[in-house]
Amino acid sequence: MNRNINTSSPPAPLLKERGETAATPDRGNKVKGEGYRVHDRYWQPYTLYLLPFTLFLLFCSCENRELSADDPCGDAAAVEVVIHWDGINPADKPRLGMAVHLFAQNAWQGYERADLPVDGGRMNIPGSIPYIPLCYDYYGNEYIHFRNEDGLDLFEAYSAPATGLYNTYGPNSALIRAAAGETEENTVSEPYPYNFFVTRNDTLFTVKPVPGQTQYLHFYPQNVLREFTFLILDVEGVENIAGAYGAISGMSAAYRMSDGVKGIEPATVLFGNRQGRVSWAGDSITGAFCTFGPADIEHFLNRLTVGVISGRHGYYYGTWEETVREQIAGALGENGTLEEQAAWRLQNSGYDIVLQNEGRLVIPDEPGDGTFIVDVTDYDNVVVPLPLR
Repeated sequence: MNRNINTSSPPAPLLKERGETAATPDRGNKVKGEGYRVHDRYWQPYTLYLLPFTLFLLFCSCENRELSADDPCGDAAAVEVVIHWDGINPADKPRLGMAVHLFAQNAWQGYERADLPVDGGRMNIPGSIPYIPLCYDYYGNEYIHFRNEDGLDLFEAYSAPATGLYNTYGPNSALIRAAAGETEENTVSEPYPYNFFVTRNDTLFTVKPVPGQTQYLHFYPQNVLREFTFLILDVEGVENIAGAYGAISGMSAAYRMSDGVKGIEPATVLFGNRQGRVSWAGDSITGAFCTFGPADIEHFLNRLTVGVISGRHGYYYGTWEETVREQIAGALGENGTLEEQAAWRLQNSGYDIVLQNEGRLVIPDEPGDGTFIVDVTDYDNVVVPLPLR
């Protein structure tokens, strides 16, 4: 069977442990269709101002009409969409199904869209029009949003902006970066639940209705997010930690759906607001962060920040730049495959990034010069008391 899949798509999910499952909130224009039977047809880039033309479209198209599989509209034919999950942990499959976009490659440049169950379903698609098919996880990730959905070339997934004290006082804040002559970065939220499934088809798909035969459209989604783990050694005062959070700079905050190219504008990703993302024991701190990957590893630094709450004495953070970018590049490998990352971890103490503390982060037993923590708990502005000197 020929697989309709873009072989240039990003690799399968990287090594990780599943976190807890959270309900997906309604946001923006994401409307959950009951049973995922909603099928809309859209046309662009023009806007309809003339009433006669509007009435013509209402009578001659299926725009904004809910269709059943047994009642295709006019020129449409039923196509069975099959979504394959080869090599994907069943627990990672999106609970709320998958969205299918088919972008017409003709003079009208319209598109067909349907929300389907996770393993696929039936769509009613106009025949004799070539489409570029796209299948992706529209509802499953809390902090991934979408823009320019009506045109394939500009259709983009992006990380939701984050707010909080880190924007103002953290080591990647605009003031500190400007003082150091560095590029200012937006601050974004870490994607959760650490998966974003996408698959595109290289070849055009054209519906050719044949009486008595069913036409199939196959998709093979892959997780396009990247997860990296880190280990920080020789941290003083680990026993005094009550909570820990983090941030990583120089990462991409956008993903172009047409070809899987990451945005090259750097962003800082906040992480640690979910339990288990940053842990501590003995004299070490370990953690993981999930992103679309580095924005431009040749030109932007990757600065890792870890902030901690002392049980009684305030807020402290340490930052690391040396070797962080090089170790992320080593984990990515030449081809960005799971096998390359696994091999890198074998030779790197089991982690993607291993760092020595060297006095950067010290959590004292007594009150000291605490500073502002990386604020990611709710991504909202909160009042944090300054520690006494």
